[in-house]
Amino acid sequence: MFGTVAKMKLKPGSYEKVMETMKAFEGQQAKGFVSNAVYRSQSDPDEIWLAIVFEDEASYRANADDPRTDEMSRKMQELMAAAPEWHDGEVVTMMRAGETASA
Repeated sequence: MFGTVAKMKLKPGSYEKVMETMKAFEGQQAKGFVSNAVYRSQSDPDEIWLAIVFEDEASYRANADDPRTDEMSRKMQELMAAAPEWHDGEVVTMMRAGETASA
């Protein structure tokens, strides 16, 4: 599995719009998509972290190169106070409730 963790600093008051933008994109279900989690900072409500997982790096890269992903990214960047920090990498383990860790 392969994915990314992104840190995003949002413009004040744009959190709800960011979530609406992401929700609209979720319905597209990109090939190889496994999971998505969004975390909101308790100390700064205008900071979120996004964790996305794909079956493999090829699926991740294909999604990144998809024009629909680019469109969503442009919409999201309009709502950010700064450029996002992206940290791509291999998922070495993942565990869900009731399962054992897998890679």
